[in-house]
Amino acid sequence: MTDSPHGLGDFIADPVEFFDWSATRLWSMPDADRLTFQRAGMKARFAQHRDAIPYLKKLADAEGVDAVEDFDDLVPLLFEHTVYKSYPASLLAKSQFRMINGWLEKLTTLKLGDIDVSACDSIDSWLDVMDAQSPLVIHHSSGTSGTVSLFPKGKREVDSFGKQYPLRFQKFGDPRPDDPSPKAHVIIPSYRAGGSAHFRVNDAYFKYIAKGDEAFMHVALPGKMSADILYLAGRLRAAKAKGELDRIEVPEALLARLEQFETNQSDRTARMHAFLADVSRDLSGKRIFMTAAPSYLVPLAEKGLADGMRQVFAADSCVSTGGGAKGMTLPDDWRGRLCEFAGVPNVQMNYSMTELSSSNLDCAHGHYHIAPWVIPFILDPDTSKPLPRTGTTTGRMAFFDLLPDIHWGGFITGDEVTMTWDKPCVCGRTGPYLAPRIGRFSEQRGGDDKISCAASYDAHEEAMEFLVGMQSTAV
Repeated sequence: MTDSPHGLGDFIADPVEFFDWSATRLWSMPDADRLTFQRAGMKARFAQHRDAIPYLKKLADAEGVDAVEDFDDLVPLLFEHTVYKSYPASLLAKSQFRMINGWLEKLTTLKLGDIDVSACDSIDSWLDVMDAQSPLVIHHSSGTSGTVSLFPKGKREVDSFGKQYPLRFQKFGDPRPDDPSPKAHVIIPSYRAGGSAHFRVNDAYFKYIAKGDEAFMHVALPGKMSADILYLAGRLRAAKAKGELDRIEVPEALLARLEQFETNQSDRTARMHAFLADVSRDLSGKRIFMTAAPSYLVPLAEKGLADGMRQVFAADSCVSTGGGAKGMTLPDDWRGRLCEFAGVPNVQMNYSMTELSSSNLDCAHGHYHIAPWVIPFILDPDTSKPLPRTGTTTGRMAFFDLLPDIHWGGFITGDEVTMTWDKPCVCGRTGPYLAPRIGRFSEQRGGDDKISCAASYDAHEEAMEFLVGMQSTAV
């Protein structure tokens, strides 16, 4: 193959089309081909973004990086996750969304100055305007620390990610089905809409699984998960921990919404039980797609089993989960209990995050397989220097995602993982894979996970100062 292999454009923009809608083809790409496409894609994205994304340009200039030849050349240019919440906190608190857009310009290839956000008086209203008038689908974090991360994904990237979900119905090793994207009922044991990744993805389910039919979308909780409520809850939680609760000013309109949200949450258990009864009755024996964190799915399954509900849905349904237990203690056989309730042969486990445009599913042997368009790295947890890409290594997970065309695809996580690079998994899938146990460095270090940047300290500090440079003009 050449440095620009045939099909590279689809590989880094629309991998589902590249692999002809076949899960078997996707997960059995020969290693030599995968590495060739990854190197070519890496070079193409760097050439595209090096001078077009201001923050990346600042970092690359400081490091003297003008080209990338080997995968490890990318490591000094991987962003820390804190980059996406590095705006001055006062901007969000005071609804200074024009300046937030100016900050986003430094992290994307876009010019956002022509978008009129002067009437936006809340995060929700700002997200609505940006959804309608920009190429972005901004994903926000939960804000549990009191600060909200704002991740600027492009609409094409988001659509390409959503297109991957129908492939979950396929069994690895089987030939491509005649209908590789079947219509199915979607069960969402939460809200239909919202600005975080958990709710943004519902639009992909609507398009690619429910086929645009709202009657196939079954949602437990009415309305929208408000970004403003999440942000306020995070600020209140952080202020309470510091003994500064009296310093938080809450607008009357937002206070009323908070009270309504608390009311909804207070009767959530009753709502979920009613939802369970409805979908179990209405969708009995039908093909469904259901995905949520275990903290949502396991209580539903336990309640259903207690009420005598077993083998509820069609056996070719898809039940998927990931994201941890969120403080719950799960029974040892929770996956088996979910299977018994739903009537599916297995529950798919997924390792992913807001920053990634792929779902890295586990196989029957518990290994999380990395999608071919994602270049993984294992970094030394203290220095962030790359560890060897051979054998089995344990360290800090980092990625370079080839799909993003508007923002930079490289970032460092807070996850401790063990990667096997070159020993084939017995399941038959190709490429590197992760061991089942995934930890958080913050939990090991008392909540304080200081991620070192592989770029020089001065280069990193200079780039961060550039990114938050509007601090002096914030009002």
